[in-house]
Amino acid sequence: MKIPVEPLRGFRDILPPVSTELRTLMNIFVETASKHGYLEVIPPTLERFELFALKSGEEIKRSMFVFKDKAGREVALRPEATASIARIYLKHLRAKPKPLRLFYIVNCFRYEEPQKARYREFWQAGIELLGAEGLSADIETIDVLLDYYQRLGMIDSIILKLGNIALYRKAFNKYGVPEEEQDHILHLMDKKLYNEAAEYLAEKGYEELSQKLKNIWNNKDNLEKVLHIVEQDGQELVNEIKYLVRIADILRNTYPNLNIDIDIAFARGLAYYTGMIFEVKVPGFPVSIAGGGRYDNLIEIYGDEHVPGVGFAIGLDRTLIAMKEIGKTVPIKASDTASILIIGEELLGYAISVKKILIEKGIVTTISIAQKLSKMLSKLSESGVRYAIIIGKKERDENKVTIKDLSTREQVTVSLNELETADGISAIFKK
Repeated sequence: MKIPVEPLRGFRDILPPVSTELRTLMNIFVETASKHGYLEVIPPTLERFELFALKSGEEIKRSMFVFKDKAGREVALRPEATASIARIYLKHLRAKPKPLRLFYIVNCFRYEEPQKARYREFWQAGIELLGAEGLSADIETIDVLLDYYQRLGMIDSIILKLGNIALYRKAFNKYGVPEEEQDHILHLMDKKLYNEAAEYLAEKGYEELSQKLKNIWNNKDNLEKVLHIVEQDGQELVNEIKYLVRIADILRNTYPNLNIDIDIAFARGLAYYTGMIFEVKVPGFPVSIAGGGRYDNLIEIYGDEHVPGVGFAIGLDRTLIAMKEIGKTVPIKASDTASILIIGEELLGYAISVKKILIEKGIVTTISIAQKLSKMLSKLSESGVRYAIIIGKKERDENKVTIKDLSTREQVTVSLNELETADGISAIFKK
């Protein structure tokens, strides 16, 4: 029986060179997060549905892959990772000294309509800083994110958008808006449906708040005017706007080429945010490539313990696509490549010994049995292999190898001892 070979809609087979580029972005993230003091955790792909349903937000709840397992439990493929990190903390890390610095690289799943840079399976890398509050923790989180994009050579090509959910949470609480209704309004804001959000508030009886928010949104590009609007409801709300200005000032000093946009009307789709939020965008690119923020109540909701948190997630697929669109290349570390050509299977054992030497030197190495040497050399050259390591009976008996540089056509025969002690194959030709 023949089966369809096309992957499911919204899913992909990721092949070279894209797989190599994506893996490189992952490796650079591991290096970046580790140097900032973060430790890796690997959450499971499948979690209980309620873990995400509780506070992930309306959009994610609608787009989750949800089903019952063989034990009848309602489970979901993870749509994002922060909820899983919160559960991991409650299960394993409560007794650890705080703050905790954790990072992850995971594939996530959302049943969304596939479009440019949106897939139903996608890759995220992120950090979570647990047990730390205030400016220092928020700045540290954004700094890790910006350091990553600086390493990719993108810092002058991105826009960091800053917003503050605390401004809205405190306004909602002042006017007595229930949390579930708050989450719905923030969802509408995330979708840029500001008129619908204002109408919803008015319908629920919060006409004064509805008018104030409309006034804020209509003047979102004029911070001084927004400050004047919110100061009528107390200094506490004013301070939330000034907090964003402090963050922006510090980041501009550290990253002078960074474009920062303070957007008071900005909201994100995840319902657990309680404070400062941010996104990374590339001008002309249809979706954000990274985002995060502060969530001080999530672990308390799950486990009755107050542990403030802040973090971000990078869309690795989106970042890769955006890089290519703006003409940036993934900084893949080039390795010398070699192919060992043996004249007969009886030389395989010796060839494996040679291969081990080369691999330990960081040289990508394969072994092939050559029927016609000239034809094989031509094939290797076309495939981009730099060096052919030729082994015949004479080379084996004398503990030697013949090396041919396929780019220059130079050829030299050396002992295994010379091969082991040389600083790479290129050094052998420079002698």
